[in-house]
Amino acid sequence: MTPPTPPAPTPGLLSQACVLLACYWLAWQGSALFEIRPDVSALYLSAGLTTAAGMIGGWRALPFACIAICLVRLPDLPVVSLATLDLAGALRQVAVYGAAGLYLRRRWQRAAFRFSLKDALHFTVVALVASCMSAGLSLHIPPFDSLPQAELGGVFLSFWGGDLAGMLLLIPVIVMLQARLGPRRASFVRRWKEAFAERPGEASATALLVAAACFTLIVVTLPELGQAGPRLAILSVLPVLVASLLRGVLFGFVVALLTCVIELAPIALFELPVESVLDLQLRLIITTTTALLAGASHDDKLFEWRHANFDLLTGLANRHRFQDQIEHELMRARRHRHSMALLYIDLDGFKAVNDAYGHDAGDALLRQVAERLQTCVRETDTIARLGGDEFTIILPDLAHEGVVERIGHDVLRELMRPYALGGVTAHVSASIGLALHPRDGESATDLIRNADRAMYEAKRLGRNRMVRHASIALPVFTPRSDAPA
Repeated sequence: MTPPTPPAPTPGLLSQACVLLACYWLAWQGSALFEIRPDVSALYLSAGLTTAAGMIGGWRALPFACIAICLVRLPDLPVVSLATLDLAGALRQVAVYGAAGLYLRRRWQRAAFRFSLKDALHFTVVALVASCMSAGLSLHIPPFDSLPQAELGGVFLSFWGGDLAGMLLLIPVIVMLQARLGPRRASFVRRWKEAFAERPGEASATALLVAAACFTLIVVTLPELGQAGPRLAILSVLPVLVASLLRGVLFGFVVALLTCVIELAPIALFELPVESVLDLQLRLIITTTTALLAGASHDDKLFEWRHANFDLLTGLANRHRFQDQIEHELMRARRHRHSMALLYIDLDGFKAVNDAYGHDAGDALLRQVAERLQTCVRETDTIARLGGDEFTIILPDLAHEGVVERIGHDVLRELMRPYALGGVTAHVSASIGLALHPRDGESATDLIRNADRAMYEAKRLGRNRMVRHASIALPVFTPRSDAPA
């Protein structure tokens, strides 16, 4: 009986190994491009790549990483043998940076794509410790273990600065690419669009990028004024700080990448002394760290504000924001003697959908309801989710009551349409109560109470309709099922 043959590697595993090998080859070529002396580079992207391999692939990816590190160095060896193969260097890199990636993996696997200030500090400290450990171990590995004592400090700083800069530059890029292509794509795309969106009263994202590039070019190309030139180059961190504080970590890091590319160009084109390269490494480290920490601080404050004022499921205003907004609109209505309306909406049949298809389907339906409501209102109107399946719409500055009827009709029509919920189709409708200011109440409490009473009257009369509080026994209208959309 012949023994069973071992299973062949799956195509997916082979393709991943080939991609990892290609990435290490590119990282190795990048290190060679910024080499300042034999075997010492200003930038080691492979340190960040090994950390990312541990973060994304886990411990199973690390043997492939070790093999890839050895393979990409073979073309540069005069004679390929075990003696010339830098196996100790590969093991050092995988042991230190692979372990750092495994340590960061738990935070990386969280569902939501949000880089908090705590995450940024944690990542920066891990990168700092790992680069120090790796640089220290490098001094005990050939050919650096035989260097004169006077040269050890410079080699240590070169390894430390190159590895730390490589980690801070490459790992966020890989994390963003993985988020863009992976299961967290929707969250990443939403945050990316928010970071680059046009904002009233602020400079556009394009203008900020152009200004940052021009400022960095000016700073980097300043003529040498004694010893002031390298010191003035640190000013290139200013546009990164401004961009991060204005638009968050994603946009700030894009500006940091642009700044770093402009700063790295001279070392790729011209031969710089070791002292200048060390200054460059520190500027790269400060630039990327500034983008991560300042941007994450901005995002944390924005998240806290949104958490306090907006519903996390639908993105609509929450009850707290609704109360503030209705008080504000009532003050405006009294000051300008305008009328306003409040629609109180409750979904018909939502509990049955929740019971039949589960809470995930119910949440998906609520998100679709929020999207449809936004297509029915004006830019000046405010939609809020008070909780469960209850929504409100504040309609300020009403020129005539026909606006309310049109919006109410649009809401009923849109919410009646079928909902696709992951392979199943659900149907709900809405009961709407309408209260007008000042006729149905002068205060927010009166308007909310009267709109709520009108909504319950709409349910009592058969649902799928809007009822005015002023004529609580008489529905304003009921949409016909055969009415054209």
